[in-house]
Amino acid sequence: MPFNLDKFVASPSVEELDSLKKSEIVKVAKHYGIEFQPLMRKDEIKRYVLEYLVDESILPSTVLETAITVPTDNTFELKRLEMEMNKEIRLKEMEREREREEREREEREREEREREREEREREREERERERKEREMQMQREEKAREHEFRARKICPQISGG
Repeated sequence: MPFNLDKFVASPSVEELDSLKKSEIVKVAKHYGIEFQPLMRKDEIKRYVLEYLVDESILPSTVLETAITVPTDNTFELKRLEMEMNKEIRLKEMEREREREEREREEREREEREREREEREREREERERERKEREMQMQREEKAREHEFRARKICPQISGG
């Protein structure tokens, strides 16, 4: 059903005012000569109309107590957005810190594995060196026995036999 300004003026009510579109509330405000800025939000203009109707004793003052009040500035919304943004920033910082700690842990593990690998390599080289030394010692002993054997064979009297 289309809005009828004369019907509203004849019998204004908060319920009907709540159901109006912004353009219809603007018509009501203009009818009563209520000053407002065209860029104002619907709820702000509605609040002006309600205050006028109460001031003129057209509606009881209790309607202002039950009417929804909307802040005229965006302080609360800005604060909420700021808090959300700060939370997001903190979460990202925590994620970066976690990633940094993970990289550091991985680096330490990599360095530890490298040290262990180098230690195993040193131990292997040491075992190999000791094996070669034993082998060379055995070869020297074998040559010494061979020389002694030849010496006895060539000169049995020198070797004491």
